[in-house]
Amino acid sequence: LGTTSAPPLPPNPKKPYHHTVAILNMPLTSLDKIANEAILETALGKTQHKLSVVLRASNDHLHPSLTSLRKSVGEVYSSLWDYAVGYDNHAGHGDMVDVVVYPQNLPNAAPESWLYILPDIDCVCSHDSICGWESTEARGRGTYYQWEGGFGGLQSHVDAINQDRASRNLTNVVGLPVSPWPAGACAKFNDDHNVIFMDDEQLEDGIILPRPKKYPKVVTAASVDDPPPTSSLLSSSPPQNDKDDDDNIDDDNDNDDDNTSMGASLMGGAVIHSKSLFSQVCVGGTFDGMHYGHRKLLTLAISSVLPQNGGGKLMIGVTVDKMLQHKSYSEFIPPLHERMQGVREFVHRLAPGLQNCIKIVPIEDAFGPPGKANSEMAANFDALVLSHETLENGHLLNQYRTETLGYPPLVLLCTRRTEPHGMSSTQLRKLRSDKYHKQQLQLQLQREELQENEWWWWWYAVVQSSNE
Repeated sequence: LGTTSAPPLPPNPKKPYHHTVAILNMPLTSLDKIANEAILETALGKTQHKLSVVLRASNDHLHPSLTSLRKSVGEVYSSLWDYAVGYDNHAGHGDMVDVVVYPQNLPNAAPESWLYILPDIDCVCSHDSICGWESTEARGRGTYYQWEGGFGGLQSHVDAINQDRASRNLTNVVGLPVSPWPAGACAKFNDDHNVIFMDDEQLEDGIILPRPKKYPKVVTAASVDDPPPTSSLLSSSPPQNDKDDDDNIDDDNDNDDDNTSMGASLMGGAVIHSKSLFSQVCVGGTFDGMHYGHRKLLTLAISSVLPQNGGGKLMIGVTVDKMLQHKSYSEFIPPLHERMQGVREFVHRLAPGLQNCIKIVPIEDAFGPPGKANSEMAANFDALVLSHETLENGHLLNQYRTETLGYPPLVLLCTRRTEPHGMSSTQLRKLRSDKYHKQQLQLQLQREELQENEWWWWWYAVVQSSNE
């Protein structure tokens, strides 16, 4: 069956490219996903008609499984939908970019090299850390570029493409770099600044911990009031005996040396790595509307605190009203006490056993409680939970703590923010604004209708009286 193509769009100086190729990494880690989102946002912001997305396997994952390839396709299309809807809403029209995703080595899908000989290609969008290091015959990998600078990169990749296109009498393409490049997508920045991505599997001495065959005696919800074991909760590990006879497991005579070898424990069946829980955790935000992104952030913060019998504490900061006046639709931000109450209701519902370990406070400055001078409490914080969009703020806080206050730096427990256009406080406030103005318009129409009816009844009364 034939298909009817859409009529050509009029030229748009804000979106100068007709068909862009965006080169991404396979979205296997948070670093990959943050980098990919930055590239997609840049490409969508400059492309009017077509976008071809190439998913390359990185040096660390040269041979992904077919399941991984299929899963990656779904994740990228989900991100594209969120960004496309966000851009279209902002621009005030409903024209969607025509997108095709090409995972490297996906059965039956066209190879990357085929895209570069299409006549209508006019732009390639990516970053040196993905295209870089070497770029001969329109190929390259950028793992080393993040660490050592290297040579090549996006422009060299584009030059190689254009050399091939010239031999085919095709027009040149241009390179579209991403600027600024997000800090969360830079491996060296994250390693240098104590960043741990909470959404990724963590390594323990370079080895992913296996699921043990035998479960040790662990703290469970039913025993939270019991005193902690002699050895640290985080230093216990499953016994090394693989026999099936349960009588061979002696809960009272565990070998502490063996138990600390893996540096992890089990809580309710989940493997807890030795550096995953902290004693003094802080998290902050506006928490306007308590949308699902807020709930995710608070859930991750709660999951980072040592259990109650381990002495863990969580401080949640909520930004005061006067610091929010610059935000879009700020008149629709609920007052501080309502936002704090929304946070309190959620965390007490999620973790009722931690009610006495959670403190909710107002934030009145850029750094909040962790940046307070001459404070033993501030000095004792050891972790900050934040999204990748505020990662640089976390770095500035650590810089202030170490250089000005003389406090130790915080471990930055980072989560990648997803659906930034659809799931945002700004979008919720816009919806409140639209609803308010719609209600005001309805009230105005009702008032005009009442006034018109009053005038009609007045005129009717006048006519009746004159007839009499």
